[in-house]
Amino acid sequence: MDRRSLLTLTGGALGALALTDFPQASAAELDPAPFTLGVASGEPDHTSVVLWTRLAPDPLDAATGGMPAQPAPVRWSVAGDEGFRQVIASGEVTAEPEAAHTVRVLVGDLAPDRWYWYRFEAAGTRSRTGRTRTLPAPGTKPDHLRFAFVSCQSWVGGPYPAYRDLSEQDVDFVVHLGDYIYETTGGSLSEFRRLHALYKTSPDLRAAHARFPFFLTWDDHEVQNNYAGAVAGGAGDGRPFLERRANGYQAYYEHLPMRPQQRPDGPDTLMYRRMDFGRLAQFSILDTRQYRSDQALGDGRKEPTGEVYDPARTMTGPVQEQWLLAGLAASKATWNVIGQQTIMAQFDYDLGPGQIVNLDQWDGYPPARARILDFIAAHQPANPVVLSGDWHTHWVNDLKTDFNDPASPTIATEFVGTSISSGASWDADVRQGLPTNPHVKFYNGTYRGYVLCDVTPQRWRSDLRIVLKASDPASPAYTIAAFEVRDGVPGAQRVDDGDGLVGHVTDRATGAPLVNVEITVTDSTGTVVSRTTTDPSGDYVTFVPPGAYTVNANGVGYELAAVAATIGANGQTTMNFPLARATARAQTGRLVPGPQSEASTSDIVLSNDMLALAVSAGTNDSQLSGVTVGKPLDVAAVGHLDQIDWLNLPYASATQPRGSNAWQQRTVRTTTVEITSPTTVRASGASVAIPDIEVVTTYSITTGDWWVTAESVFTNRGATAHTLWIGDVLDHDGAGQRSGVAGHGTITLSAPADFTPAAAWIGMTGSDRQTYGLVYEDTAFLAYACGIWVMSQRQIALDPGSSCTLRRRIVAVDNGAAADPFAVLGEIR
Repeated sequence: MDRRSLLTLTGGALGALALTDFPQASAAELDPAPFTLGVASGEPDHTSVVLWTRLAPDPLDAATGGMPAQPAPVRWSVAGDEGFRQVIASGEVTAEPEAAHTVRVLVGDLAPDRWYWYRFEAAGTRSRTGRTRTLPAPGTKPDHLRFAFVSCQSWVGGPYPAYRDLSEQDVDFVVHLGDYIYETTGGSLSEFRRLHALYKTSPDLRAAHARFPFFLTWDDHEVQNNYAGAVAGGAGDGRPFLERRANGYQAYYEHLPMRPQQRPDGPDTLMYRRMDFGRLAQFSILDTRQYRSDQALGDGRKEPTGEVYDPARTMTGPVQEQWLLAGLAASKATWNVIGQQTIMAQFDYDLGPGQIVNLDQWDGYPPARARILDFIAAHQPANPVVLSGDWHTHWVNDLKTDFNDPASPTIATEFVGTSISSGASWDADVRQGLPTNPHVKFYNGTYRGYVLCDVTPQRWRSDLRIVLKASDPASPAYTIAAFEVRDGVPGAQRVDDGDGLVGHVTDRATGAPLVNVEITVTDSTGTVVSRTTTDPSGDYVTFVPPGAYTVNANGVGYELAAVAATIGANGQTTMNFPLARATARAQTGRLVPGPQSEASTSDIVLSNDMLALAVSAGTNDSQLSGVTVGKPLDVAAVGHLDQIDWLNLPYASATQPRGSNAWQQRTVRTTTVEITSPTTVRASGASVAIPDIEVVTTYSITTGDWWVTAESVFTNRGATAHTLWIGDVLDHDGAGQRSGVAGHGTITLSAPADFTPAAAWIGMTGSDRQTYGLVYEDTAFLAYACGIWVMSQRQIALDPGSSCTLRRRIVAVDNGAAADPFAVLGEIR
């Protein structure tokens, strides 16, 4: 039992909004046993709605929920007022142990477009009062709809402050797009029931369910991550996958306010359905897991080839696809909404001429996506809007029939909501890819939250809501951006400046916007409280609590800038930065910005107007433990962020490096790293394998160069001759990592092999259009490489007192999206 469960079950500090006469109450007062999991409603139409609760005096008892193994009667009632002076329907149902004592009541004969209140009673205890509503009658023309959509609520991600904020809104209903729970290895029915009960011990989730009806559909984690149809997404606990799926579906149905038509039949459930809010909006809610083809090419983020383009592959199954298209063709609604799970817009993670996509999303099923988007383009249903979840980040996308042509017409709009609590470790990869995806009109992956939609016949507005800290139940909430779609005009336009700290970063001399400038906000103690980067338009947005701060702008190729800022309790604070181009220098107190950066401000950064490189003066990498000092940790070209892991520069091995761990040379230990001139750093040490070999590396930088010059001198200070292998390693850990050797192009081997270079360079690149390289004086070396690292090897013999000098240039440069990303290294002279 974790902190949230304990506080919830003991009526502790996590209060929830009350819907009764008192404004605030403890969790236990609102949801007394046996109604510890609250009440909920869902799936309304214009005359009926589903009511739900579960009897569970001990909700974390996975076997029974604390109930005896016998039926229990439960009274229910529905009123037209919160005080229950006008009870319009009531009855009694039986909570059966075979269904985990869950209660489901389909209440009919209700008036259209009305709010109602409901509650349950069992064994003399009354549940909290819930609120629900019916939809407008068919054919009517409502003038307003306000709803929210949510997804992805990992229990370990936080106590759901996003639901706390949502519960304070005034919406007609909530659409949940999947990942209501996150599975464990165990796939038993008891385990899925335990997870659903655990999640509902959140008072904020219970408050949202009690205040609004929900429409729900699942994604993958309700069963197993990235499962596809009848194909498992992982190993699980060894049980047959369809048995796991049946258990997941059964527990989902038991614990949510679904209609009887959605009751599972073993591993099968009819989840896709349509609902109308009069003629203002029609919602087609999809199931893109139960019928989809298995992910192509083994899943993951990869170059789409071969089977990816098989037109027989599907996300929805042919029956659901035809149902969707027929509904769009027949719709007379002003707004036609498709609620589904994964991102529909194309997103290319590779900024070069190639393409890397997420094969679990619609990018992995391009013919299926094309059939839908081509149909929309041809038949032009009114105002199509796609709602998506899954990727734990906020997006606003233009949907096109040809994403590779920015000039192609926009035919629909996609709003992707960030997660309620689940993290987004891929945020940096998406940010890197934004410049090559101009149809993405907005992206932010820093914050958790949901999307609030306000719809009239004339326009659709989506407010992208966020909370600052998902782990803080009291975290404040803000609107990070608001976008509007006008009736008859495909594509969303931003209509606000957003809350929080915002700004624009430009080149002081030219006024050009600067991408990938890192913005950090530090408090009075120097602690970083927020970190973000500018987008391709040079804009940034971040949020911090009210107070006094220092805002810092750090862009490769530019001088550092810092200004004091006072953040008020409400409204927007604007902080613009015109940055001056940098001149060559070596200094501490600066970092190379980027998702892979690992140096600290006590390390030394060599920077100019073209690149920045950090040399460790104390920071250690676990892969090079004990020998990281004196080696480059971070490097990036102007306009880019660091994506290198490190450079093992140099090594001095007694034997020729061989095998899959050859890159991990721990053979030079530096004892002194010092700035010897304004533009020079010297690292002095010795070979670990041959202590007689002194190794001194001097790094120097000049304004205007794409490189840092590195000169390593190996001197035999002993009394006997030594033969050794020397060289360097490039290791790139960013997205799309691949290595290159002159004359051999891109190396894709999984196991390392020898290559004779045709020119004096080796290189690494990723998906961000940035190429790293080591350019040597000559080709008197052997390249040893696999797809994810590359090293140089040369054998030398040193007599006592003699020296050998290894000179190379450490290059970081934009490759211009060339077909050969390594060709630029051949231009270094």
